[in-house]
Amino acid sequence: MALLLLRVCVVLYGIAAMIGFIQLFSPRLKDERIGLVVLVLGVLGHLVAMGVRASELGTFPMANIHDALSLFGFSIASLSIPTLASARRVPQIGPIAALVVMVLVLLAVFIEPATTVPQELRSPWLPVHIALAFVGNASFVVAGMVAGVYLIQDNRLKLKRSRTRVGTGLYQLPALELLDRASMRLIEIGFPLMTLALVSGMLYGREVWGMYWKWELRNVVSVIVWAIFAVLLHFRITIGWRGRKAALLTLVGVSATLLSIVGLGLLGFGHYGQDYTS
Repeated sequence: MALLLLRVCVVLYGIAAMIGFIQLFSPRLKDERIGLVVLVLGVLGHLVAMGVRASELGTFPMANIHDALSLFGFSIASLSIPTLASARRVPQIGPIAALVVMVLVLLAVFIEPATTVPQELRSPWLPVHIALAFVGNASFVVAGMVAGVYLIQDNRLKLKRSRTRVGTGLYQLPALELLDRASMRLIEIGFPLMTLALVSGMLYGREVWGMYWKWELRNVVSVIVWAIFAVLLHFRITIGWRGRKAALLTLVGVSATLLSIVGLGLLGFGHYGQDYTS
């Protein structure tokens, strides 16, 4: 049942992405609420799917990479909604977020879900660690989407094309200052969550393996991600660093984030990247 609901969510996210991209290029479809409503429906359906999955497993739904991709996609979709609906909204990230989430959930659908959860993944610290890590990393990913829009707008202004074909979402981009603040706000949310995720992960490791830290590739990349955003926030606070350089460093951090959760997870690194079905 949970897998069937995830397939429905893939369709909803795909429709939201399609509507969003049409709005970017077509001046005739101006009501951005249509795509937002479909995205919200996808998130609500996704929440139900994860609830059913938890019921099927009888515990927190994190048994293998299938669950990791699903939860990560849900986190990104959920965090993109406030950025789309807030007063300082960035509507252009709607189709980007929907497309990214659709791909993540589609990957989850094609991966066989584990039917049982091993004892080492039943630690009470694991839901805390996973929730903090995924919401923190999802904040970074959405910040990266906003940073991407910033770079597009910055390039358009330099080429003096900002007033070309007014009326389409692609050319009515938000002001650079708004984009910079929105991206940084998401990083400011994600960084403390990521910090707490590292701490809770060490406590989880101490309980399960008897050690606070294991030199696994995923752990190392996670620390690198944390360090990238720590440097970005440090320069932001100390010298007011912003603009193009900050946007580029944000995208570097997001690339490392996706490598850590998606790339290494699919390759089988990390406890929820392993195949526990065999």
